[in-house]
Amino acid sequence: MKSKTSFFNKTLYVKNLTRYWPLWGLTAFFGALIPISGIMMYLDGELHNLDALDWAEVYYGGVSYFAPLALLFYSILCAMAVWSYLYNARSVGMMHTLPISREGLFLTNFLSGLTMVAIPWVVVAVLCVILMLISKSFSAVPLLVTILCVFGEGVFYFSSATAAAFVTGNAFALPLLYFLFHFLAPMLDFLITQFSSNMIFGLQSRVYTGVVDWLSPTVYIMKNVRPNSVYTERPIPGYPNATESVLQSVTLEKPWIIALYALVGLALLGVAYVLYRYRKSECAGEVIAMSWGRPVFRYGISALFALGGGQLLYVILFNSFDIDSNTYRILPLICCMLIAGLIGYYAASMALAKTLRVFNKDTRRGVVVIAAGCVVVCCVVGFDLLGVSRRVPSVDDINYVRLYTANNTYYLFPGEDSAVIEEFRNVQKTIIANRDYIRNALKSPLMRGETDFSQYTYVTVRVCYYLKNGLTVDRNYPLFLSKERMAEPGTFDNLLDSFINGTEMKLRRLRFGDPRFVVEMGNISVQKRDQNYEFSSRELTEVLNAIAADARAGAWGNYTWFDEDDSTYAVNMFFWYSMPTLREQTGRGTDNIVVYLRPGMTNTIAALKKMNYLEDGDLITSAEMHKIWEERDMAGVDLDAATLGEIIYPTEAVTTETASNFEPSEPVTVSGGAANPNSAPQTPAESSAASSAN
Repeated sequence: MKSKTSFFNKTLYVKNLTRYWPLWGLTAFFGALIPISGIMMYLDGELHNLDALDWAEVYYGGVSYFAPLALLFYSILCAMAVWSYLYNARSVGMMHTLPISREGLFLTNFLSGLTMVAIPWVVVAVLCVILMLISKSFSAVPLLVTILCVFGEGVFYFSSATAAAFVTGNAFALPLLYFLFHFLAPMLDFLITQFSSNMIFGLQSRVYTGVVDWLSPTVYIMKNVRPNSVYTERPIPGYPNATESVLQSVTLEKPWIIALYALVGLALLGVAYVLYRYRKSECAGEVIAMSWGRPVFRYGISALFALGGGQLLYVILFNSFDIDSNTYRILPLICCMLIAGLIGYYAASMALAKTLRVFNKDTRRGVVVIAAGCVVVCCVVGFDLLGVSRRVPSVDDINYVRLYTANNTYYLFPGEDSAVIEEFRNVQKTIIANRDYIRNALKSPLMRGETDFSQYTYVTVRVCYYLKNGLTVDRNYPLFLSKERMAEPGTFDNLLDSFINGTEMKLRRLRFGDPRFVVEMGNISVQKRDQNYEFSSRELTEVLNAIAADARAGAWGNYTWFDEDDSTYAVNMFFWYSMPTLREQTGRGTDNIVVYLRPGMTNTIAALKKMNYLEDGDLITSAEMHKIWEERDMAGVDLDAATLGEIIYPTEAVTTETASNFEPSEPVTVSGGAANPNSAPQTPAESSAASSAN
């Protein structure tokens, strides 16, 4: 009879399931508690108001957030169970003497492990179906989508755990390598970003870029695959002025990402099979099973230790000397990285050799390689030999620009803002050309508070160029400005002041006339009376037009760099904007600005008085308001409006007015200056009249 090769062994499959039943049994038990508690709550009358859309939102949320984390940890436990025989010489020898080919062993163990991964989810799914049926809210589509997504995630996570299982021959090294594979990319992103931001001028204050998150499936799935819930407002019966949110539809955003990772999991399964075909049984107990992987492991661990541990050592030993600077010093950093790199190198060597006796001539070559690598990396990055700090994109390559400085965010677009972008590019180039001066100024006694700050100030300029090719160029400049240099033409102090306080930038600060920004809400805060009032839609249009008129007249928008705005009035206006057309481009859907009322803003003051939001007695400066607060602190009591008036205007009689604090209402959109009578708040006069009537 012709012999046949079996690729599946039923006996081994059943043996794995029965041998490791506590693993999948306990997991299924704890997982079942969630839908069982839901069933009990329904029987108790607590979940009767949930419908199919509500359950869909719950299921999709589980796919996005709970399932990736649960499968991340549970899959490695199942892999450690079914592949445990690979890590003991006697066990692997026994398994390989059975009348089962390696292909049969591989497929049978993989299917049994995948079954163990699936059993708890099957139990949970059955109980969820029961809950949906008894609550009469069953919906097949969300349930089917959830099952497919969880299955795809399960295939990926268990396949990646299987691939990691064949890289090592040590049971303790398996979970370490598994989690390292899953989170190596974001960890390197963080370490490299920290390293470069403290070495290259202009990259300060960067923490994490996220550009390689796709190499960490758990992070990428949780950030991108999420339920998209659409709500509408409807009035509550019996409460004419109250509304409630009603769920209209729920979809799962980007489920194709899970399908793509499932395909990646199948590819990793193929890699694992190839590794098993050529894996030697004698490698049981080795940290790295393949000989070609050992130098990769040794130098990879050395690089991680040098990059992460080196920076940690530098912060501990030398950061106190650089407290006023965000820049690492090259020579001390090289020493710290070399020490940490050698610790990682010999630790990896000890793990591979399974002995502490690794300090010999065979490892000395590695010491030279690590030392050379630390010197090269620190010099290339520290001296910016690649020209990263000098890169300023051309206007033709830019999609749009987001600029933050002078306590405000600006959005600039080529074409309509090309001249403004070019002007800022010149400012940026001047800043870059003076980087040595800027770094030395940040370390000066002025930054340690040893000199009067009346002539100096510290500001931040952050710009992000969003390029047409999809990339971004993000720069952050901490600057030390002086009045003397600001009066000197050609300095970055002077150029920055001229740029920010130009008429074009003033109007862009207000977002006036820009159709991309829709003002949704605004209010005014009168500090003397401690009152806040919300503008109606008509009033919003009038106030913004008045501020724009003052800006064109030069009475508003001049940013003061060197004082605390004590000369402004103690009256602030807040405006909130939506950016519907920019949400996809910028990733932000809202924006806001604060306008401080200043002497000379005659148009704005007249408009506010016309609306009865402002009186002559309210026009006190911030310095006078600070005096009031100091008097209150000294007295140890809260001062009412009459007492406040006596402090500043002792001969005047001040009438106390009452009004409720501002509470945000439903946003309104300014459209052609039309008023919305339903959203108009009480004016101070109306509030006072109401109090008198009561």
